[in-house]
Amino acid sequence: MVGYDHLPALRSAADKWRHFGLARYCPCCRAHLRKFIPFGLIPRLEAQCPLCGSLERHRLIFLYITRKTNLFDGRQKRMLHVAPEPHLSQLFRKAEKMDYLSADLSSPEAMVKMDIMDIQYSDNTFDVIFCSHVLEHVPDDRKAMREFYRVLKPGGWAILQVPILAKATFEDSTVISREERQRLFGQYDHVRQYGLDYKDRLIDAGFCVTVADFVRQLEYRTVRRLGLMRNEDVYFCRKEAS
Repeated sequence: MVGYDHLPALRSAADKWRHFGLARYCPCCRAHLRKFIPFGLIPRLEAQCPLCGSLERHRLIFLYITRKTNLFDGRQKRMLHVAPEPHLSQLFRKAEKMDYLSADLSSPEAMVKMDIMDIQYSDNTFDVIFCSHVLEHVPDDRKAMREFYRVLKPGGWAILQVPILAKATFEDSTVISREERQRLFGQYDHVRQYGLDYKDRLIDAGFCVTVADFVRQLEYRTVRRLGLMRNEDVYFCRKEAS
């Protein structure tokens, strides 16, 4: 007779078997899959990993961090992860010699409560900051960017992702209704729609910014197998060493 303690492991094994295939691969949970599953209000086909829940942007970022950064080089680091995605959080925590901190304004899943417009940590605290698809929700995003720059150590780096939906950023603080925000900004809880000038805001905050077209450097078959999208650049932001 199988005890109740073994049920989660059995369900996990059953899910892996049910979705197993060789056509797709999730770098976040290292699962070989037949296909990814639809996700979104307007469903995107093959968007979400059926096992760990990662989306296209999560798989892209983890691949970029693994191949292009020093996060997993085994050296001591302190990392701030804002609005932590559970599947990425687990992977970051596993990095050798990682002092990991997750933060969110309201989520009980985060380790600390944090308003990124007023970060209660000293200057030059973190070696790495990761914040994805959060700034479009923040009333004063420029202040939040300056706070990220302030608490990042000289020589440290941040990846600060937002959805880029236009040529130029559009915002209007007088728009407060859910319906108007949905219409103008693409989502009811967004307060702006970012454009290609997003990089300029990061530079104004003090960062040296590289807009990495990493995904477009990958072979088409790799992009398809990992379930990535070709139109998401990585905003890699450095704070110059003193």
